[in-house]
Amino acid sequence: MPMIHKPMGLDEFKQLLRGADANKDGGLSQAELWKALKVTGIGFAWFRAWLSLRKFDLNRNGVIDGDREQEKLLRYAEQNWNIIVK
Repeated sequence: MPMIHKPMGLDEFKQLLRGADANKDGGLSQAELWKALKVTGIGFAWFRAWLSLRKFDLNRNGVIDGDREQEKLLRYAEQNWNIIVK
């Protein structure tokens, strides 16, 4: 499984996700998440964004929003994408 070229800290990852919220609605669509992951150099960014939305969009509104959904995404990123969560 391809990994990010260098580990990324939690704050850096959160900042990346906030910056990816193009319409400033507080949530991440699949396209917004894909663009953020693509910037990191992570492999299969489109697929990972698609899968993340399927796994973590708990209310099925088409975006990862709310503390619970975002926390689940962060924990998954820590375990699978070489993100260091402190």
